[in-house]
Amino acid sequence: MKAEELKKGLIVSCQATSEEPMRESSIIGRFALAAEMGGAVGVRINGISDILATKQIVKIPVIGLVKHTYPGYWSYITPTLRDVESVYVTGAEIIAVDACKLPKPEGKDVRQLLREIKKEFPDVLLLADVSTLEEGLAAIEEGSDMISTTLAGYTEYTRNYEDPRIIELQDPDVKLVRELAQRVKVPVIAEGRYWDDTLAIQAFEAGAHNVVIGAGITRPQIITKKIVDNIQAYL
Repeated sequence: MKAEELKKGLIVSCQATSEEPMRESSIIGRFALAAEMGGAVGVRINGISDILATKQIVKIPVIGLVKHTYPGYWSYITPTLRDVESVYVTGAEIIAVDACKLPKPEGKDVRQLLREIKKEFPDVLLLADVSTLEEGLAAIEEGSDMISTTLAGYTEYTRNYEDPRIIELQDPDVKLVRELAQRVKVPVIAEGRYWDDTLAIQAFEAGAHNVVIGAGITRPQIITKKIVDNIQAYL
């Protein structure tokens, strides 16, 4: 698959943490299938077992990643070469990697990591998750095939609030989408706090090639709480 083969449209992030009721690979795969049936052009999947379960039943491209924390390092989205390899062998069409400027495990900086990925896996379609324009441009220089605004608002230097629990209440960074779309020729994917079609359209108007919606579709407990909170505010 080539970057230009990714259709323009919605990508659904199908993920669940260990404490969530939907935390089972077969359920994640079914969420992905439902997304495909609904017209999504791709899905974003975390974890080897979830990727494998999804690959068995969907035909649309899978953006694969592993969230792996290393002591002393903030970066956690497929942050090492070995993590990339573990996703690569699943057959995921695209691999998402943390491309923010913060140090990576094994003492590497982001440019070194991206160069090593492209050298060891020259056929990989690499999606760089960034939080700033500068990080996106640097990732392109090192051979990334796509850029995503996944980390905008989450790195310590892009947060608008001290309390990290408030992050999800912020608006998505449409400005970053626009800046990237104006500067790069690769697909720009808008991700991070996009909850619905209204926000997604704003990103498309800013030049996004794709928009990722996750919790707004695949985390029913979060969707329910947002509705309940709105109802209680009315009552």
